[in-house]
Amino acid sequence: MKREMIAILSLMLLSAPLHAASTVAAISSAKAYPNPWRADKHSNILIKFDTMPAASLVKIFTVSGRQVKELMADSMGLARWDRTNDSGDPVASGVYIYLIIDPQGNETSGKLAIIK
Repeated sequence: MKREMIAILSLMLLSAPLHAASTVAAISSAKAYPNPWRADKHSNILIKFDTMPAASLVKIFTVSGRQVKELMADSMGLARWDRTNDSGDPVASGVYIYLIIDPQGNETSGKLAIIK
């Protein structure tokens, strides 16, 4: 958890995607879309985290560092988020930070906006 919080705080301070030194090309090409997700354009579309190794873990945080959701990539390297937290409640509009960890422990992170 401490390592994840350091990655999140670094991302917030630098305002740029963070890539760990040992990150391989497969994890660094991961992306989230649609980004931003907009209710007026994407109301029936899930947010997808794509182009990552199978069984990668996706953790989604608020900008204050509170974990919102944890997802697992399927065998095709795709994870889908329905914009709910781990309790099943819809998340609020705002900026979220995601951390992707592949099965080897390589990490990458980015920002995602939700506009309702």
